[in-house]
Amino acid sequence: MPVRSNNPLDLAVGMLYYSRPDVFLGTSARATLSPSTFKVFERVYGLGIAKPPGDRGDYAYNCLSGSRVLVVVCKRGVSTFDVTEELSNLGFRISFWGLKDAGAYSCQFMVLNCPTSLTIPRYLLEGAAELFPLREVGLDFRVGRHQLAGNLFEVLMEVAEGSAEELSARIAKSGESLYLNYFGYQRFGYARPVNHLIGRAIVLGDCESALHLLLGKPSALESPEAQVARRLFEEGDYRGALEKFPRSLRLERRVLKEYLRLGNPRKALLRSVPPSLLRFLVEAYQSYLFNLALSRIFEELGDVEGVSRNCELLDLPRPSTPTSGCSGYSAEVIAEDLGEGVGKADSSLMSAYARETTFAVENRSTESV
Repeated sequence: MPVRSNNPLDLAVGMLYYSRPDVFLGTSARATLSPSTFKVFERVYGLGIAKPPGDRGDYAYNCLSGSRVLVVVCKRGVSTFDVTEELSNLGFRISFWGLKDAGAYSCQFMVLNCPTSLTIPRYLLEGAAELFPLREVGLDFRVGRHQLAGNLFEVLMEVAEGSAEELSARIAKSGESLYLNYFGYQRFGYARPVNHLIGRAIVLGDCESALHLLLGKPSALESPEAQVARRLFEEGDYRGALEKFPRSLRLERRVLKEYLRLGNPRKALLRSVPPSLLRFLVEAYQSYLFNLALSRIFEELGDVEGVSRNCELLDLPRPSTPTSGCSGYSAEVIAEDLGEGVGKADSSLMSAYARETTFAVENRSTESV
């Protein structure tokens, strides 16, 4: 029988049910999200695992005009979009497979397209990101979400109750099952899970709401400076908000500057938010709907194995999603969420692909330190 989550963050992003409450570690272990305790290495079919190569010597890698270079990017405490924005400012065009948690140490593959001759930097963002060029790739080398095989995680946990042996046994049990393949928290934001709400507003053409969701809605999980800035924005003191926004919140500062200059929410967003980020925000909305649809399937079928047998793949919801078969769940949730607005929704930025509904933990191992 499905067990409903009581975590406000789970519910806010559409993850309504626990996949495996029987393997929940509860109070037996403690884990914190930091670059030293949580590491993520991307896996892409045909490329393997994104890890730094053995040779880390100094280098200058030149990317000739018109060429494309496959790189591994490793980051500490910064997001995928922080890196892509910095690379865009240097003149590169970037393609990548997946998003990685900003609070972790993470490595992922990217393809850098060089419209002019450029030197690929070794470090970005004051050393928080490091780049390792692997090889040049041709124009026929594609970057698609279906190629993403998952991630390799390294998590440091502290034994809170019981023994390390008992904890290892429970972790071993967790690797014997399938899990619901929800979109995770990083897609929506930990401190402020509003990315999907911004995407929803964009789909509906409500740029004023999108702007206020991006710049307002302070969260107690953010820095005090960010909270003050968002409150000032909500109070209408836009220039005061700009002065208070931390330098690390580059997107907010850039959008607010454009809004102060233009006074038009739509123009401010379109001129200051890269198209790739607009698509990401819209896909975050689709991800929220996907989570809702997957929760609905799980509720009806009763167990994860049943979901895997009956609905191996599920479409990301779009207004044009077929209403038959498993796609019907996706069609239902977007129709319910948008109501009469579903016929007016702008689907030009929406992604059209299917995602596996379940996943299994592979190559699990534990080691005491």
